[in-house]
Amino acid sequence: MTLDALIERDGAACVWCGRAPWRADLTAEHIVPRSRGGRTSPENLTVACRMCNKRRGTRPVVAFVRSLLDEGVSPRGDSLLVGLGRLAESDRRDLAAYGARQLALLERLLEERPGAPRRRSTDAF
Repeated sequence: MTLDALIERDGAACVWCGRAPWRADLTAEHIVPRSRGGRTSPENLTVACRMCNKRRGTRPVVAFVRSLLDEGVSPRGDSLLVGLGRLAESDRRDLAAYGARQLALLERLLEERPGAPRRRSTDAF
């Protein structure tokens, strides 16, 4: 799946910080990092800015979201929930299990922190 197709499907804003940078600063983010067995398949990809993609590294989705919330950054929870739901329906059992587990954890995290301090997506880190 090309980055342009991902942008068309998921929008041109970073799933992690919500910023909408120039097209050249957007990347295809692997929900399950390749180093952890993730593949470059449509259900395992979403849109992220280069800075967030690099900052996340190989951390699990919920661990990175928790760190963003602690910093006051508001990730695109709706896009993350959709992406993890898509992953939970993967034909690959390992990806489906990861997606389902992270989806449940993310839903719980977002319920626990509805009033978490949030920084506008246009603010600098």
